[in-house]
Amino acid sequence: MSEIKIDWDGHIKKYQAAMEDLNLDFCVLTRVKSITYLTGCFVPWKSYFFLPKEGMGEPELFTVLLDVERIRAEGNLKNISGWGPLKGFYIEKKLLKTARKAGVYNAKGTPPRIGVELGLDICVTGQMLSYTEAELLKQVFPRCELVDFNDKSERIQLIKEPEEITMLRKASEITDIGQEAVKKELRERPEGKVFTENEIAGIGTLAMRKAGSNYEWTFTGSQEIGSGHRASWTFNGCTPATNKEVKEGESLLVDLHSEYGCYLGDLSHNYILGSCPPELKKFNEVYEQLCYTLIDNMYPGNSFDNCYQEVQKVAEKEGYANDLFFGLGHGIGIIGNESSPVVVPGKDWGSNVFEENMVEIAAVVFNRPGLGGLRLESPTLITSKGAEVLPKTPFEVDYV
Repeated sequence: MSEIKIDWDGHIKKYQAAMEDLNLDFCVLTRVKSITYLTGCFVPWKSYFFLPKEGMGEPELFTVLLDVERIRAEGNLKNISGWGPLKGFYIEKKLLKTARKAGVYNAKGTPPRIGVELGLDICVTGQMLSYTEAELLKQVFPRCELVDFNDKSERIQLIKEPEEITMLRKASEITDIGQEAVKKELRERPEGKVFTENEIAGIGTLAMRKAGSNYEWTFTGSQEIGSGHRASWTFNGCTPATNKEVKEGESLLVDLHSEYGCYLGDLSHNYILGSCPPELKKFNEVYEQLCYTLIDNMYPGNSFDNCYQEVQKVAEKEGYANDLFFGLGHGIGIIGNESSPVVVPGKDWGSNVFEENMVEIAAVVFNRPGLGGLRLESPTLITSKGAEVLPKTPFEVDYV
């Protein structure tokens, strides 16, 4: 990892430039994606990144007391302080003191414009500013204006730097190694050997850890392994592994997650053990068509809406229109960067277009209860020539 140099200080400057656009005095950032992007370190606790205007003091991260030393040692930012529910450590008091020291707040001056991250996030780990936190800011900064910074955060992290793309490639190489280890164990299983979903999760995890992954990052239950009915619920996009035994002739999806230098890998692949029922085989073949159609339509300038419609046409033609989930992708990047953008039709995100140097998870969720379920998740780089799938694991179902 040492040969890949991420410009963490440059990330801070990007955020400060965006602050100028919004005429902010300072930011108090709480989202995991922003904290990771600005510190270069995994920060699992409720934390607050104080970011003043450029030239007005130093950025500072406030995290729980018990993790200050590790984050200072392992991250890019050295200005780390602890907070907690103790006298002298209340977060609102620390933020007030820091803003005064940086010269970005004076109680006798104009009320500050504070950049914060507001709204809803589908990820539990999103960490938008809560109502309570907003009220605390208003108490210590009377008459302040809280300005939503989310659009800026999303835009800054949407287009990846060359070094970030290199890190994402490495994370994808690690998920390929995990899938290969799973396939090898399934192929070489002794006669009568029955795997549980949890065993398969462990096989993939061990291989990826050996290859350099530090963290099974997903908030949906570490490695996601679903088989049989657990793979085929309607619109099923969440399968935390259980002790269910994997049976022959049923869908088995293996969704592995890696992390390398704070950048993420996310690769789902599908297997069938033993003989496959003909109806499920046909279903699998339609899924493969959907995957390739999706990739063919992830090119610069194409809208999310049009991409979705082209994939949906294939499902309709084959008679499986109701089995395809309406979301065909999600963001990927640094720890915390996953919930946006989502490739869906409609007015909210449908008009978004693919842009060069985006890295988007190409995703297909294709399920029919009682028959089977398949999932594609694969980081995909948008280039001037089209889509480049970063992992090398094929889309085709593996019949083991």
